[in-house]
Amino acid sequence: MGLLYVASMLRNSGYEVLLIDCLDRYHPLLLKEVSNLPKVDKYGRGKFYAEEIEKPEIFKNVKRIYKRYGMPKAVLHEILEDIEPPDVILVTSMMTYWYLGVKDTIKTIKEHFPETPVILGGIYATLCPDHAKEYSGADIVMPGFAEKNLFSFFPKFKPMEFEDLPFPAFDLYAKLDYACVLTARGCPFKCSYCAVPKLCNGFVYRNPDSVLDEIEYYKSLGVSHIAFYDDALLANPNFPSILDGIIQRGLKLSYHTPNGLHPRFIDQEMAYKLFEAGYKTLYLSLETVDPKVQKATGAKVTNNEFVRAVEFLKSAGFQNEQIHTYLLIGTPYDSYESIRSSIDFVHSLGSYAHLAEYSPIPGTLDYAKIGFSLDTDPLLHNNTIFPAINAKKRKEMERIKIYLSRLRNDAIK
Repeated sequence: MGLLYVASMLRNSGYEVLLIDCLDRYHPLLLKEVSNLPKVDKYGRGKFYAEEIEKPEIFKNVKRIYKRYGMPKAVLHEILEDIEPPDVILVTSMMTYWYLGVKDTIKTIKEHFPETPVILGGIYATLCPDHAKEYSGADIVMPGFAEKNLFSFFPKFKPMEFEDLPFPAFDLYAKLDYACVLTARGCPFKCSYCAVPKLCNGFVYRNPDSVLDEIEYYKSLGVSHIAFYDDALLANPNFPSILDGIIQRGLKLSYHTPNGLHPRFIDQEMAYKLFEAGYKTLYLSLETVDPKVQKATGAKVTNNEFVRAVEFLKSAGFQNEQIHTYLLIGTPYDSYESIRSSIDFVHSLGSYAHLAEYSPIPGTLDYAKIGFSLDTDPLLHNNTIFPAINAKKRKEMERIKIYLSRLRNDAIK
C-alpha cells in the first residue's frame, strides 16, 4: 500500500510510473503461465501462488518446507524484459524475515537493469536499516516515510504530510477484488510486542471527507470490498463521522477490518453504526485472557471490555461468523493452559478465535527481553518457528493449533 501511495505522489509530480506487484493474482502473464492458481473467497481473500525452494541453513532443523510466494521468477523475468530501462526503481519490503525475497527480487531486477539505481523502503528497511544496507543489494536504503524522504532523489517532488497524501494508485491494477483504506497512521497504545510505535511516531488522522471521497473513487473503479488497514481504527476520533458519511452518501459496499480492532471503543452506538454502514467481517484484538499479561503488555483491553464489545456487536445484528478475535501464540509469557483458556473464552461468546503467531520485532520491549539484538538474523524473527520459546513449548503450540482446528470443525457441524 505504501508503494501505491508513492506511485500517486510521483505521478502527481509529473513522473511516469509503472507498477510490478509480484503478488498480483490477476497479472496477465501469471494467468497465462500458471494454471493451478489458488482460489479466492467471496471477499477476494485467499492464498498466494507459491513454489517450494531450498531452505536457508538457519532453518535446516525446522521440519517444514520453505516457499517463495508470488509469481514464478520466470514470469518476473518476462515482465522486466518487456519494459524500457527506468530512471529509478523503488522496491518496498514488509516482514523483516522475508528479506531473502527482497534480496532475490533486487538481484533479478539488476540482471535486467544493472545501471538503474534501486531504492529500498518499507518495514524491513525501517526496522533493520543496517542489515538492509549490507544484505539487500539495494543501492539506497530509505527508512521511514516516503513522503518525507523522496525529495532527496526526485527534484520535482515536494515533501507532504500524511493527511494530504493522494489516494493510493489502485487504478494501476488490471483487476481489483478489493481496495485498502487508511483513515489514520500510528496508534495511541504502546504494546510491548508491537512495531507500530517504532514505525509511526505519534497518531495522525485524515479528514473524514477525504476518506469518503477515496471510497467513492474506489467504487467508481468497480471495487465492491474495502479493507480498513488502520492499526487503531476505532481510536481515530474522526471514525464515527466516517461511518456517518458512508451511511449518508449511500456507499453500499462490503467493509472489512483485517487489522485487530480495540474492543474498548465498541459501545452500542458504534456497533449499530458498523452494522448499518455495511461491515461484513470484524477482527477484534484480545491477545490473551490473562489479566496480568494484558496489563504487562500494554493494558489495551480487559476481559470485561471484550465481553461487552461482543455483546454490543451481536445486539446490533452481527452474526457469530462475522466476529473474529486474534489471540497471540508463541510469546515468552504464555502457556498451553493460558492459550487454551483464551480460546475457550472467545468461543464461549460465539466469536471465532484466530491464532496470531508472535514475531520478535526489533525496537520493541519484548524483543530485548527474549535476548535478541540488532545482530540477530531477521530470519529468526519468523513467527512460524516460534523463535521466543523453547522446544517443549513449541510442541504445546502445535497441540493448541490442533485443538482450535477441532473446535472450529465442531462449530461448523
